[in-house]
Amino acid sequence: MLRRTTAILTLAICLLVPQLSGPARAEGDMDIDPQDLLAQVPGILQALLVDRTDMLRCPELIGGTIGLPERADETGRQGVDEGNPLRAGDPSAAPAGLPDQVVFRSTTQTFNRRYQFVLAAGNIWYRSNTEVTGIREPWAPLVTSACFAGRLVGISADDDELIAVDSDRWVYGMDGALRTPQQFNWSLRWGPLFWTGPGRMLPTGISTWSWSVVSQVEDLTWPDDAGNAHAVGAGKVSHIWTLSHGGQRLTYLDPWLAKDESYEMCGPHRGRFRAVNMSASGSTIFVVGPHGDLFTRLYDFDIAGADPLFFDYAYADQRGLAKPRIQLPSPAWIEQPKVPGTITSRISIHKVGRGAIHRQLRVEGRRSGQVGYWHKDIRARAWSFTPTGGALVGRVLDNPASDTSAAGLGGGEDGRYVGTVPGGTVTIADFNTYCTPSTVRVRLTTGESFTLRLHTVDNIREFRRARGLDTQPRMFNGTLEVPPALRSSADPQVRAFVTKLGSGRFIKANLDGTTSRLVFRTQPWRLSFVSPG
Repeated sequence: MLRRTTAILTLAICLLVPQLSGPARAEGDMDIDPQDLLAQVPGILQALLVDRTDMLRCPELIGGTIGLPERADETGRQGVDEGNPLRAGDPSAAPAGLPDQVVFRSTTQTFNRRYQFVLAAGNIWYRSNTEVTGIREPWAPLVTSACFAGRLVGISADDDELIAVDSDRWVYGMDGALRTPQQFNWSLRWGPLFWTGPGRMLPTGISTWSWSVVSQVEDLTWPDDAGNAHAVGAGKVSHIWTLSHGGQRLTYLDPWLAKDESYEMCGPHRGRFRAVNMSASGSTIFVVGPHGDLFTRLYDFDIAGADPLFFDYAYADQRGLAKPRIQLPSPAWIEQPKVPGTITSRISIHKVGRGAIHRQLRVEGRRSGQVGYWHKDIRARAWSFTPTGGALVGRVLDNPASDTSAAGLGGGEDGRYVGTVPGGTVTIADFNTYCTPSTVRVRLTTGESFTLRLHTVDNIREFRRARGLDTQPRMFNGTLEVPPALRSSADPQVRAFVTKLGSGRFIKANLDGTTSRLVFRTQPWRLSFVSPG
C-alpha cells in the first residue's frame, strides 16, 4: 500500500509542476492559478494518508480496474456476444416477476447496450440486452462480493461501468460491464487521487440518482457549442448525478474529485425549476417537471470548463479554427417538446452511438388506453409511442400542451454584491455559485454607466468543502466579457475604464467568493454582499 501511495503522489507532483512553470496562455483564455494548484496539496495528503482505513471494510475490493484507461480491443469486448452463461431454456433461480425487458434506467433496473441488470432482494440479476443484441436467455445471478451480497439497495449502469449502493450507502463500482462476464470486476475505490481513494457513501436526502459515463471507446468525442468535436479524456468522465432539495439541486459526484457535495449544475430557469425526476447517461442529463416540461443538457466536469489543468478552454469564438479550444460557455439546457399525451414522472435516457450526439429519451405514459412509453431521439421533434401493457409505475403528471416550465418555480440563490472600485462603483446583482453568467453594472464617478458580463465556472478541487458559498473562500475561474462597442465609446472615461481591465473582449477575472465578499484577483475589485438578488 505504501509503495502504491508513493507512486500516486509522485505522479501528482509530475502533473502539477509543469502547470506551475508552463508558459502563460493568451489573455482571457481559461487557465489555473498556481495558488489553486498548491491549495490541492492538503486534500491530496488527506486522501492518501488519512482516509485509507475506510478500505478495511472490504480489503478484497481495494483493487479492480475501474477508472483505468480502456481499449476497444480489450479481451471480452469484441467477438461473439453470448450474453450470460445461461442459454435459452436453462433453469434459473431468479425470483419471479423480473421483467422481460428493462425499458427504463432507474436505481433498481438498468442497462447498457450489452446487458440489462435488475436488483431484487438485495442481489443483482443480469442477462443480455435483448432489445439490442437479440439474445434471449434466462436471468443469471451477477457475481458480487461477500462484503455487500444480499444488501444492495440501488444500482445504475452506463457504458462499461455499473454502480451499486449497499444498505449502509457505501458505493461500489463494477468495471467491464461491456465485456464478457469473466472480465467483470468490483472495486470500492472512490476519490482522490485519480480514483484510488478509499470509497464514499451516497449522500442522504436525495430523491433519485443516476450513473453517467462518457468514454473514449464508446463515445470517442463530444461536441461543444461551436460545433467542434473534442476527444474524451483517457480517464473518461464518470459521475453519480443526484437530485435533491425539492428537485432544484443537481449535484454530481465524481470519483476523481474531493468526496463532498460541492459540485452542481445550474438547473433550468437559473436553478429554480423543480424537477420531479432525473436520469443521466453519457454526460447528458434529462429532467421532468411537475407539469410535464422536459429538459436535457450536455454537461459534466470537463464540458463545464472546470478542468483547466488538463484541457484548454476559451470564450472567444472557436468556430472554424484549425486547433479549437473547448468553447465556453458550456451547452445550455434544451427544452424538449411536450409529449402529446398522458405521461408519468418515470423517465429514462440512454446513449446511442458515438460523438455524444444521439440519446434516446423515454417517458412512461398512456395512449388510447394503452400503457407504454413515449420515446424519441434527443434531437428529434416528434414523439413515438410503444405499448408495453401492465400498469403505470410513475406518478401521473399534469401535462398541458403549453410550456408550463415557469409555473411554480422555487427560490433562487442569486446574491447582490456591491463595491467601490477605482473610477466608480461595481454592482453584481445576480452572482450565483452554480448559475452563470452574472450581470456587472459599472457606474463611473463621472456619471456614465454601462454593463459587462461575468462568466464563472468551478475549479478542480482535491480538498473537501461545503456546497455554495460560506465563510471559506471558494475559487472561481472567472472571465469578464466586454461588449466591443465600449472600446469605441465616444466617452473617454468609459474607454479608459475598460482599457484598464485588459485588452480584448474576454478578460481573465478569477475570483474568490464568500457569503460576504467577492474578491477579484486581477482586477482591484472587492465587492460586499448586500442582499439576495
